[in-house]
Amino acid sequence: MLGLAITRRTLIFGSLFLTSNLVFAGTNSLKLPDGPGKATMEKICSGCHAPEIVLGRHETEDGWTQIVSDMVNKGANGTDDEFNTIIDYLAKNFPAKANSQPKSNDAGGKSQ
Repeated sequence: MLGLAITRRTLIFGSLFLTSNLVFAGTNSLKLPDGPGKATMEKICSGCHAPEIVLGRHETEDGWTQIVSDMVNKGANGTDDEFNTIIDYLAKNFPAKANSQPKSNDAGGKSQ
């Protein structure tokens, strides 16, 4: 019985160790690109969430404008100039992918 308890404990701590290493390794490789607007985005957006939430997301400038407007409606604090800087940064660094299709609003999911 004692051997089984030690094995379980070893497995649990080993899993936690590996998981924490993967999390830290992932956060080090997933960074926002440097450029004009990065500091503004980090300053304004970090009031509610990690600015890195945008990683892997791709939108048109209009799409980013809508997202930033939604954040303002939810209480993001900043000036119009700061929000425009953030939109410019996002549109430049996380543009819509060329092969992405516009989303359809109809229930069938088909465009006409």
